[in-house]
Amino acid sequence: MRVVGKLDRIGHDDGVTRIEAPGLTNLGQRVLESADKKSQGIINEVSGIRFPIRMKITLPYLILAFIIAMVGAYIVTQVVFDTIEERFTNQLLETGKIASESIVKEEDKLLETLRLVAHTNGTAEALRDGNAEALREISLPILINSSVEALEIVDNSGTSILSLRHRKGDPLEIYDVSRGDSSFLHWDIVGSVLDQQVDGIGDKYAGIERAAWGDYLYVSGPIRDQDQSLGGVILIGDSLEKVAQEIRETTLSQVTIYDLQGQEITTTFIETGSKLGEEKVREVIARQEGESYLQEVSNANISYQEVLAPLEVRSGDDIGIIGTSLAKTFLVRASNVTRFQIFAFAATGFLIIIASGLLIADRLTKPLLKVVDASSQVAAGNLDISVTPRGNDEVTALTKSFNLMVSSLQSSKSDLIRAHEDTIQAYDKTIEGWCKALELRDNVTEGHTQRVTDLTICIACEMGIGGEKLVHIRRGALMHDIGKMAIPDAILKKPGSLNSDEWNEMRKHPNYAYGMLSQISYLAPSLAIPYCHHEKWDGTGYPRGIKGKEIPLEARIFAVADVWDAISSDRPYRKAMPTAKAFQYIEDNRGRHFDPDVVDAFLSVFDKFLRNEHEILSLTDSEEPFL
Repeated sequence: MRVVGKLDRIGHDDGVTRIEAPGLTNLGQRVLESADKKSQGIINEVSGIRFPIRMKITLPYLILAFIIAMVGAYIVTQVVFDTIEERFTNQLLETGKIASESIVKEEDKLLETLRLVAHTNGTAEALRDGNAEALREISLPILINSSVEALEIVDNSGTSILSLRHRKGDPLEIYDVSRGDSSFLHWDIVGSVLDQQVDGIGDKYAGIERAAWGDYLYVSGPIRDQDQSLGGVILIGDSLEKVAQEIRETTLSQVTIYDLQGQEITTTFIETGSKLGEEKVREVIARQEGESYLQEVSNANISYQEVLAPLEVRSGDDIGIIGTSLAKTFLVRASNVTRFQIFAFAATGFLIIIASGLLIADRLTKPLLKVVDASSQVAAGNLDISVTPRGNDEVTALTKSFNLMVSSLQSSKSDLIRAHEDTIQAYDKTIEGWCKALELRDNVTEGHTQRVTDLTICIACEMGIGGEKLVHIRRGALMHDIGKMAIPDAILKKPGSLNSDEWNEMRKHPNYAYGMLSQISYLAPSLAIPYCHHEKWDGTGYPRGIKGKEIPLEARIFAVADVWDAISSDRPYRKAMPTAKAFQYIEDNRGRHFDPDVVDAFLSVFDKFLRNEHEILSLTDSEEPFL
């Protein structure tokens, strides 16, 4: 069927079959010829560009690179001529500071682990009952996860209920378990908790304890029950050997921890046993708020310089002295001042480059953004737009090309729209012709197709459907029985009842409709009604027996409109059902044949638009009126 113009197959030279519409060919040819002339002009302009974008982008960055290289050379020179002694001293002092901060972090880690164990549900109860196994099950996973070496839980008498201690060299999850040790009563950090002392920062205490199992940094705190009564003391600790080794790995320095008498407790040096003496300890503590204390030490025939600082815990108490040492042959890194200079230069250069990039990008993208904005408007259908070209670069050429494209689109838009509308109208008229022919062939009331289509559209609008989907619903409603074209006349026009074989054949018409329409892309979106309008809400329909919302909404809407028109219109083999009874039939099949929501929409449509067109007939005395 020829719909718009004369469609002929032309052009087989390249092995591709082409379709030509002569009604549009002349217009396209004129547009192409005009575009060729203008495009040639734009090409000529592009070949004469004086300031390419590549140059605009590259030149500023070349200048920046030169400036950065010159300043960088100056700073590197300063680093080279900076005194080695100054850098060494600065590095040593920074190492001492990091070591002190590491002690603070270690104490914070132990405190966090203490809180986790003390506040875990069941800890206070297990301590009250002296249930060491329950305490072990609660605390062991926390210790492993936190990589903590020791836990002590002590009752109010100072006797341990549970001790867990990790032995050096054992797997991470292996801890020695013991109980019954009463030596904790003599520890100050235990006595302070048992006496329920509270200082300026709380009821937790920290200290170095030199126990039979080793030298540990412990933190202690109370375990309280729900009534906030003291049930005992919990201690969490790491060996000072582990603490010193971790600081060494962080600072790459040798670490020594002394007690307040100046005796070495632990060290990472190969040779041990060094001493400070109490007088030097007092001097280090006295100078802690001022200058750092430095001293020369020798170990394994290597000369070191050591910085000494008090080992201070959360309460502010000094519990020992920590010394960090660097060999005088240590490969010295840049001093803090130098590192700050380098960082400041790099940051400044980075900011300058970013600012320059933003400025350049802004100058380049402004005209591009105008083209993008105009393109968006063209995509939205606005062809009355153009972009003013500025400058003499590729962006200008792009702008002119864009204006040419819009001009070409504008000149052909009206012809294309007219052709499209004619095509759509021709398609729709063809569909209406098919349906009229089918209506004349079938034994249905004249106008049935148009009525059910109109009612279907009304119900769909009532349910909030609109736009393009409403167009497809209308086409589907018009073609709802198109599959009957494949049903033999002997069955379709049979005046009497159909036998079972004939009914089976008649029920194939949705499948015939699917086979006819599914291959036509234009009509595929309208297929739901012809294919599914005989499906029922409860799944007893045909051809597939789908149910509920498996049935497309369009088909569920049409089913109500189709049945309503069938029972409320005269047919050759029966009279129309009275309006009230027809309504009652629709209501009775709510949730069986029909979607309840569609029935509600149908009743609303009838109430708004159709009531005046139907006469409500009186029923017999034995019947109650539906309305």
